Amino acid sequence: MSRLVLILRHQQLKELYQRWLKLCEGEHLPMAQDLEPVELRPWLDNLVVLDVSVDGDDFVYAYYGRTFASAFHADTVGKSVAALPKEQADILKQEYDRVVRERIPVARLYEADFDGEVQKWERLVLPLFDDQGEVVKLLVSAYRLTNQS
Repeated sequence: MSRLVLILRHQQLKELYQRWLKLCEGEHLPMAQDLEPVELRPWLDNLVVLDVSVDGDDFVYAYYGRTFASAFHADTVGKSVAALPKEQADILKQEYDRVVRERIPVARLYEADFDGEVQKWERLVLPLFDDQGEVVKLLVSAYRLTNQS
């Protein structure tokens, strides 16, 4: 896999991206089966793992970190992205579709209102593949940016 350079601001996202790039060494695709859950420990609270449906048209939460469960007052494990409020589901589905279609990571900055406080966050979405080279899982991590990040 050719080197894709993402400009990331948050140190935790930089480190997760570097971990993913190590899985790409030697032009290999980062395989879902090669990623050990214990290796994700530093990011668990700010991590989401999504299963990509067989037809690639839906995304189901397999893991939902504590930071997100607390921020959104919900645990979405086992639920589809389509079950989210329409505006949110549309944004996420478009982003996830792009990662599956282009087979590359994406990152973005966004602002969201959390209980009346507008916060700036950075997200990283990483594809994980199966033996046939299909994207079967997405690793999503997001961190709130502060003046120090």
